[in-house]
Amino acid sequence: MKKIIYFAALTALAVTLFSCGPRLVGYGLVLWAGEEPAFQTGQIIEIIQESQIQQSYLVRLGKKQAAEIPLHQVRFYEQREEAEEAARAYSVYVDRYGYSEKDGLPIREAPDQQARIIYKLRAGQLVKVVEQGSEPEEVSSYRSYWYRVLTEDGAEGFCYGHFLPTFESRGDPRAEAAELAAQDPLLERLLSETWRPEYFREMVADNRIDLLRFKSEYGFFPDRENKEFRLVTPTYRETFRYQEAENVGSWRYRFPGTDLRIQMQTEERIALTYYRGSQLISTVYILYEEPIDEIIEQERERREALFERFRTRGDLLTSSAYGSIRLLDEMQFRWQDFGRLQEQIFLRPVAGSGNIDFPYFLSPELASRYEG
Repeated sequence: MKKIIYFAALTALAVTLFSCGPRLVGYGLVLWAGEEPAFQTGQIIEIIQESQIQQSYLVRLGKKQAAEIPLHQVRFYEQREEAEEAARAYSVYVDRYGYSEKDGLPIREAPDQQARIIYKLRAGQLVKVVEQGSEPEEVSSYRSYWYRVLTEDGAEGFCYGHFLPTFESRGDPRAEAAELAAQDPLLERLLSETWRPEYFREMVADNRIDLLRFKSEYGFFPDRENKEFRLVTPTYRETFRYQEAENVGSWRYRFPGTDLRIQMQTEERIALTYYRGSQLISTVYILYEEPIDEIIEQERERREALFERFRTRGDLLTSSAYGSIRLLDEMQFRWQDFGRLQEQIFLRPVAGSGNIDFPYFLSPELASRYEG
């Protein structure tokens, strides 16, 4: 009844205003038209009245027409020039939306992890993106943008983007968000890539390649067609055959039929958890695009150069007690008259020949003092 009385009063007021020539009180930029057929997102509107009771603006549509729009869907400006400038800046966000990937995703009053929470999103809830931070920021182990967002029921604040996928829509954003959520692009990425041990990147960064642990055969290999994962490490191999993939929230997935759990820590970093016997194993794998075989070849060439430099000091090492070692081409050696040493330390017969390698790395301090 109150709404009917208010509407009648509002209509009468509109007629009075228009009969006298409506006076503008300001201009508005429509942040999100929603399902209001009279407005478009990004549109500049002429405001002729504000109602704090109904939390709405009365907007002039034509010479003798007016319509209401909720306050939270509009940003108010006193001058048209201000509204036009804001509309130009907002044009990049007109078709931008997002949705929450989990229950309880917080909207904060400032783009800061410690800022007060003013709203919590439901899983799948649609929001309008009205602004994006200038640079991605680190929060916990994640890296993403902060977004200023608007909910359909009027909450506005800042949401961290790690669990807030954004997309462009010129149609029905709610339907498109539901479709995107069903597709789960993170799961698609997980199942379509080859993942390498995180230590690959660390070895390359430190320029200390352990050729026993750095091989192209090592990694985590999804096979979505056969619904299995192959895990190959320097010490063992595992195959996980699953029935389906289940998103259990917070970028976490389980695979019924196995004890494997995977968390997508970022789009390029995953954490695996599984049992090997009674031992719980947790390891991290990454997307690593560098050419592994080329890195291995470069490390072999480095070791061969070390061998040749060592060999320039002389290719025959002799001892009156333990025989002689001859350094040969291709990092080979031949050892003669080692019988006394064999009796002291060798646990099994040796052939007296073999390969030479340089698998260890001196610290910078020792390397500067090492003279061979």
